[in-house]
Amino acid sequence: MSSYVAEILGPGEQLLYQGHVSLFAILGSLIGGLVLAAAGVALIVAVGPLGAIPIVLGLIWIAAALIRRSSTELAVTDRRVIAKFGFIRRSTVELNLTKIESIRVEQTVMGRIFGYGSVYVTGTGSTLDPIPFIADPIKFRQAVQQATDAIQRSDARA
Repeated sequence: MSSYVAEILGPGEQLLYQGHVSLFAILGSLIGGLVLAAAGVALIVAVGPLGAIPIVLGLIWIAAALIRRSSTELAVTDRRVIAKFGFIRRSTVELNLTKIESIRVEQTVMGRIFGYGSVYVTGTGSTLDPIPFIADPIKFRQAVQQATDAIQRSDARA
């Protein structure tokens, strides 16, 4: 299965940067799933095969979190910023670089230590909802700024 971003690139459009969601976005689900699976192992020892139910539920919980993380795509092209969320139910936002007014990064202390944060992209007439837990949000912001600067330079030369 090819990525959404690769499918929608226009003729001659170039992918400049692809962002990713940090593992910290799903850390709670991973820990919860592991705890549930561990409880299932203890239940198998204590009560037999019925203990497998929490193991299966824990693995489903972990799988759902991993799918949610991997189905989020963030990209900067030479023309736009693209954010796609969801696997079965898809939600996308695309902002033309020429319409971007500002980009803001917010990082908590934990986010600074572990390299994740939220990015807010504001365009003329619309705002991209905050994208939380982006891995290395400063690089994402720099990619957007470099792309918008390149467009402004090319417009100034024309």
